[in-house]
Amino acid sequence: MSIISVENLSFSYSNDTVTTNGTASASGAKKAVDNVSFEIEEGSYTALVGINGSGKSTLTRIICGLLKQNEGTVKIQDNMRIGLVFQSPKDQLVSGIVSRDTAFGPQNLGLSQSEIELRTIESLTVVDLLEKAQSATAALSLGQTQKVALSGMLAIWPDILILDEAVAMIDPDSRESIFEFLRYWHREGNTIIHVTHDLDAIKEAENIIGMNEGKLFFNGTSEEFFSNSDYEQMIMGPSLRELKRSFTADHDETADEVESNSQKELTLRFSNVSFSYDSTEDVHTLSNLNFNLYKGTLTAFTGPSGAGKSTVMELACGLLKANSGEIFCKSIPVLAQQNCSSALFESFAADDVAFGPRNLGIKGKELKQRVVAAMEAVNLPYNMFGDRQTVQLSGGEQRRLAIAGILAMDSDIVFFDEPTAGLDGKARYDVMCLLRKLAEQGKTVLFSTHKRDEARFADREIGIEKGQLVFDSAEDDEAIFESELKANPDANTLDSLTKLEPYPFETTLTRLRNVTSSLSGTKRKSKSIVEKLPAAIRILLFLLLFVCSLAVRPVWLCAAMLFVSIIYCKLAGFSLKRLLLVSIKILPFLLLFSVFQMIFHPALEGETAFTTWKWFYVTPSKLLFCLATILRTYASLSCISAFFISTPEYDLIDGMSILLKPLALIKIPVRYLILIAEIIFRFIPLLVDEASDIIKTQIIRGSFGQVRGIFAKIRAVMPLIVPLIIQTVKRSEALADAITMRCFK
Repeated sequence: MSIISVENLSFSYSNDTVTTNGTASASGAKKAVDNVSFEIEEGSYTALVGINGSGKSTLTRIICGLLKQNEGTVKIQDNMRIGLVFQSPKDQLVSGIVSRDTAFGPQNLGLSQSEIELRTIESLTVVDLLEKAQSATAALSLGQTQKVALSGMLAIWPDILILDEAVAMIDPDSRESIFEFLRYWHREGNTIIHVTHDLDAIKEAENIIGMNEGKLFFNGTSEEFFSNSDYEQMIMGPSLRELKRSFTADHDETADEVESNSQKELTLRFSNVSFSYDSTEDVHTLSNLNFNLYKGTLTAFTGPSGAGKSTVMELACGLLKANSGEIFCKSIPVLAQQNCSSALFESFAADDVAFGPRNLGIKGKELKQRVVAAMEAVNLPYNMFGDRQTVQLSGGEQRRLAIAGILAMDSDIVFFDEPTAGLDGKARYDVMCLLRKLAEQGKTVLFSTHKRDEARFADREIGIEKGQLVFDSAEDDEAIFESELKANPDANTLDSLTKLEPYPFETTLTRLRNVTSSLSGTKRKSKSIVEKLPAAIRILLFLLLFVCSLAVRPVWLCAAMLFVSIIYCKLAGFSLKRLLLVSIKILPFLLLFSVFQMIFHPALEGETAFTTWKWFYVTPSKLLFCLATILRTYASLSCISAFFISTPEYDLIDGMSILLKPLALIKIPVRYLILIAEIIFRFIPLLVDEASDIIKTQIIRGSFGQVRGIFAKIRAVMPLIVPLIIQTVKRSEALADAITMRCFK
C-alpha cells in the first residue's frame, strides 16, 4: 500500500523566498523541484540521492508540509506521523538541555511521565549520548548536536522517518550503531526515507530515488541502481584512492625538486598544550598535546564526535587560549569552520568570498581575480553563483562557498573542519583534490574527517580521543622533527617560528560561552543554599525580592533592600567580587542618568538649593531621589544576578509548570507560556552561539585585527549586527519548523 504519493510536483524559490519556510511563486525562477512523481510503499526503506542542489531537501520539506508546492499534489496516508531530521542539526533543537530536548516531542504527544522518560532514555541510548543527558546542547560538538537532533525525532516514534543527511557529521562507530537501529526500525514496519550521499547509507536502502536538477533520473530498487555504474559514479564521484595514486605518481616524478625546496619545513608546533572550557566540567578537555605540522603536507585529523578536533583547530588559530603549553607557528592559520551556515554573513556569494581579501587591503581587479579563482576552485563558477543569495544555496553549496572565502585569503597554513560533510561524491572529490593541490603549492593543510578513505588520502593521519592524541601515522613526530632539523637547521628551529598569541577578541568569545553556561546551569560544580530550594519557591522568592527592590521609595528602605539583595546573591552563590566589579562598571552610567534626573525631577517647595545654574540646580530632595534610584538599580540587578546563577533553564521551566498548574485547571493553555519561556532560553544561547561563530569567522577573515580601546571595539562589533539579524530570522523560522515537526499544536 502506498503511504506517500507524489504527483506532478513542482516548486520554485522566488527571489524573496527564504528556504526554511513559506510559499513561493514560480515567477520565472528555476524550478527546485520539476514535475516529480513517485510513490513510496508503507514499511519501505528508500534512499533519496542526488548531487548538491538537485532538490532533495526541498522535496522532503514539501512532503512534511513545511513548504507549499506551486503545482502538483502530495498525498499522505491518514494518521501517519512524519519525523524529519534536518540537514542543519542546530536548527532542530528546542531545549537547552539534551534530555529535555529529546523529551520535548513526547511531552507534546501527551504521554505519561514514565513513558516520556523511557523514550528519552531509549532514544539517547541509540545515538550513544545517554551520558550527556544533563549537558547543555550549546556545549556539544556539531556531531553530537546531530545525534541529539536525531534522538529528539526518534522519541516521537514517527511512522515515516525522513533523514536529511542526518549522519553526515557523525563518526563511523556511532553511524554504524544508528544504521543498526534503522534496520530494527525498518523491521518493525516503519517507513524510512534517507536523503544521503553516503555509500554505506545508500546500501542500507531497498529502493532508491535519484534526483538531478529538480527532476527524477531514477526510481527503482537498490539492485537496479547499483547495476548501472553511471548512477553510482554520479552520486559517489571518482575514487579517492585513484586520485592519490595520480598525485603520488606526479610526486615521484618531481621528488628531487621537492626535496631541494625543503617541503618538510616546520610551520606549526604544539608543545604540551592543555585546554578545558571554563563553562563545563567534561566537554572538549585537551591534555598535553604535542605534534608538529610541516610545509607542503596534507594531514588528516580523526576521532569520534566531541573528541576535541575543532577545539585543537581553534587553539591553533588564536580563537582560544590554552590553559598551559605553547603554540608556535610561521603565520597564523586560517580556518574553514564546521558550521558553514554561520560562516556566511554577506547577502551575496561573491561579496562573502571577497570579505577576507578586502580586509587585507586588496581592491579592484586583484580582488575580483581572487574571488573568481576561489569560487572556481570549489566549483561555484563566479558567473553562475556570484550574485546568488547565500541563504538560497543548498547545504553543500554553502559549505563550498565557506571554503572559497578561506581560499581567497591565500594563507600559508590552512585548516578545514569537516570540509566534505554533506557534499555529494563529485563535490567531495573536488574538495579533496583542492586540499592536495594546496599542499603541493607549499601550504600546510590540516583537515578533520570521519571518513576512512579521506584519512588514507592524506600524507599523515593524527587521531584524537577524549582530548588526547592516540595515533599518529608519522609514528615518531619528534624523530621527524630532529631529522629535519639536522637537514635544514635554519628553517626548522623554533627560532624560525613565532609564539602564537590569541586574538584580543578571544576574551569576548569566552564571555559569550559563559553566558550560555550560566543559563544552562552547567558551570556550577556544587549547589548553593538557594539552588537547593524547590524551583517554584526560588521563582517566588525572586519575584518577591525583585518587586520589592523596585517598589520601595524611602532611601533607608532602598538601602535595606540592597542589603537583602546582596545576602540573596551570597546565598545563591554569585560572587560578591564579580557583583562589585559590575556595579563599578555601570556607576558612570547611573551618575549620568542622575544628572538628567537633577534637571527634570521637581524640587520640593521652599527647600534650599545647594547650587544653581540656569535650569540645573541641586536640592536635598533631588539628591535623595537620585540616591534612591541608584540603590534600587543595584538591588534589582543583584536580584537578577542571583536568580539566574541559581535557577538554570530546566529549573525555571519546572518551577513555572508548578506555579501555573492552577491556571491549567481552568483551561488556560499554560503550555504555550511554558513553551515561550523554553524557546527564549533556547534562543538566547542559540543567538550567542551564532554571534560567536560570526565573530570567529570575521576574526579569521581579518575583520577585527588588533582592536584596542572601547570605541575601537564598538566599531569592530558593528559589522556583526546585520549578519546576526539575518541569522536570527533564519533561526526563528527554522525553530518554528522544528516545533511543528516535534508535534506541538
